[in-house]
Amino acid sequence: MSASTTIEQRVNDALPWIVDIRREIHRNPERSGQETKTQALVVARLKELGVEVKTGFYGTGVSGVIRGSRPGRTVGLRFDMDALEMQELNEHEYKSAVPGMMHACGHDGHTAMGLGVARVLMGMRDELAGTVKLVFQPAEEDAQSGGGAQYMIRDGVLSDPSVDAMVGMHLWPDLELGSVGTKPGAMMAGSDPFIITVKGKGGHASLPHRTVDPIYIGSQIVSSLQSVVSRNVDPFEAAVVTVGVFQGGSRYNVIPETATIQGTVRSFDEGVRMLVRDRVIAIAEKTAEALGGSADVDYRLTYPPLVNDPGIYAIVKASVATELGAEKYVEVARPAPGGEDFAFFAKAVPSAYLFLGYRKPGETPVQPHNPRYDFDEAALGVGVRTMVRCALDLGRGE
Repeated sequence: MSASTTIEQRVNDALPWIVDIRREIHRNPERSGQETKTQALVVARLKELGVEVKTGFYGTGVSGVIRGSRPGRTVGLRFDMDALEMQELNEHEYKSAVPGMMHACGHDGHTAMGLGVARVLMGMRDELAGTVKLVFQPAEEDAQSGGGAQYMIRDGVLSDPSVDAMVGMHLWPDLELGSVGTKPGAMMAGSDPFIITVKGKGGHASLPHRTVDPIYIGSQIVSSLQSVVSRNVDPFEAAVVTVGVFQGGSRYNVIPETATIQGTVRSFDEGVRMLVRDRVIAIAEKTAEALGGSADVDYRLTYPPLVNDPGIYAIVKASVATELGAEKYVEVARPAPGGEDFAFFAKAVPSAYLFLGYRKPGETPVQPHNPRYDFDEAALGVGVRTMVRCALDLGRGE
């Protein structure tokens, strides 16, 4: 019996257990940084399987260590756990039981897959070279605080044993069910929010010459921000500057004291990321100054670009083809503009990030971050098979 068949059979045997866990987590979604019930479930299931468990990583983070029978590398596998502040509109029997919260990005599936990987690998330790560290991460969705990955790293999750390589995976609606994709280089964007507070001088709308109008200043800033990419970024590179909030004033006949602009920057290269940051700050401050006001810029470097290591990419690409068949591997054409704090792991150790398809032929799945989001649970088995195979191959250094 081949190792591939062994993995597939083990995953098929475990799949009802994995699905039950996913549904239990889905019924009980928890916001970023408050994943206490999810943490307790993960710890309990890992201990039932005999996995070494450690906690104390950014509050609710968990690691599980599985040691193989032969020497090899330590491979980290990341699974995020948090949900979103959103009222679920689905009516399935496992819908969220928590008002205003739901798993609308598949992290319930990711966590269940992590436990499925633990179950399968605990039965394959004779074939496992090296060590696998399962990383269950809180607060992936909390970009405002910088996400949970960097704080788990700060708290030592990549140490004892020291992680040599990592793999992350995300359920992905743009790939067909049964397929897995990745690419070399940039895989997902850096995501950096900004808040610009424009300060002027308020007064009566009929006497604008006695005021410094922050709404007018803010409108000039918003317009000028559109030049950041078109006139500063190399056309062979990519970046996006988007303003999502422009607030100012409380009455039609009053020029206010302040106005607020909020937006986000997406980029795929660290140099471009820093260039855009500097230009956004300069445009805001200098435009406001030229028009008689001032601007305070709160520019937060949160999630860096997620860049796949070429060596790890090559191994996981081969692992997908070996486990699922070459026809199920998808070479992703371009990076996704969304942010993902797995990027911090990818900066710390050589890593690769994978997309796990769940789109059925002829169907248009609901996109993540939607109150009707769901995914085909058959994808969970594909994801577990892929992650197990990657762990085995990376542990051997293949």
